[in-house]
Amino acid sequence: MEEVQQNLLDIPNEEICEDENSNIESSGSTHSCSYFAKHKWWYQVAIFTLFTLIGEVVTTLLVKTYFTKGGKSIWLVSLVQNAGFPILLPFLYYISLKNNIQIEVIKGNQEPHICIIFLVYVVLGVLLGGVSVFNSVSLKYLQVSTYSLTGTTRLGFTVIFSLFHNAQKFTPAIVNSVVLVTAASVILVVHNYNESGETSSGKFLLGFFSTIGGSVTYSLVLSLTDFTYRKIIKGRKFIDILEMSIYQTLVASIVILLGFFISGDWKNLIMEMEKYQLGKLSYVVILSFIAISCQLNVVASIGLVFKVNPLMSNVFNNLWAPITPFFAVIFLHDKIKGLKLVVMFLAFWGFGSQIYQQYLNHVEAKEELIEQNSREVSSS
Repeated sequence: MEEVQQNLLDIPNEEICEDENSNIESSGSTHSCSYFAKHKWWYQVAIFTLFTLIGEVVTTLLVKTYFTKGGKSIWLVSLVQNAGFPILLPFLYYISLKNNIQIEVIKGNQEPHICIIFLVYVVLGVLLGGVSVFNSVSLKYLQVSTYSLTGTTRLGFTVIFSLFHNAQKFTPAIVNSVVLVTAASVILVVHNYNESGETSSGKFLLGFFSTIGGSVTYSLVLSLTDFTYRKIIKGRKFIDILEMSIYQTLVASIVILLGFFISGDWKNLIMEMEKYQLGKLSYVVILSFIAISCQLNVVASIGLVFKVNPLMSNVFNNLWAPITPFFAVIFLHDKIKGLKLVVMFLAFWGFGSQIYQQYLNHVEAKEELIEQNSREVSSS
């Protein structure tokens, strides 16, 4: 019963409307959902996906620009990626005044203990801080195209985590997607290890393994976020999305701030700003937009986890990977050679396999829901 209820949460609104209409029509009544209500789920997923793509692409390009134009502090740029959470506070206050605004809520749930919620936010915040540091190291030593294409390994790690807490099964489509994404990453390593254009072999490996570390940690964050709301909080209110975004990034900011002061990077902040190639104003503007784009990405990513699941959320999140290299060519004059185009094709193929599997899961969940409703109608 619990599994079917969870499947119901993943059924788009238009299908729930169709099911409601069929039940009401069978009882002799007339009812129809509005066009927006029928397609609400798709609109929300589309908006969250768009915001995720914008946040990922803009953040990646700006962080790389920060390093290429004279920025040196990994801790500073990692801190900025999380310190923009105060811009969400006005939205949180507004929505808290309208408690009836929500995405989906499972009725009859008991509020978890405050200590459990605190522990969850601390763990997720520390992991999110680790993701920021890993990504900053990666972008300091790798080309944008190499970083983004290697980042597609998030998909494979999310599959692995989903096996443990979400009863995800290995199907031919999932195995195909994992193999393709893994093969793409291996090809990149072999091809770029001694390729001219990367800084050096040692720094390239540091950047590559930092990207892998960021992929593992980010996939773990998504999976734990999904687990928290399925098993602990058991709610999907929009205010929960903002609260989790704010508290996660607050904890991540505190952790990274400690590293910023312990490393001594704060001592060179004024000098770095004065020597920045694009000027002081550009230095501040770049860091400010990194903060804004990261918050947009965090909120949208959590929203996708709520609306679908961590696996499909990561599929949507990783759509930025094959897109970002084209923007890097335009704005950063990055180079994409023939082999990287092959890797991009493998990445798209892997995403397509995963999307197809999610479609099959969706059809199965819909059939289970219809079957359950039929049994309930017949028993009544």
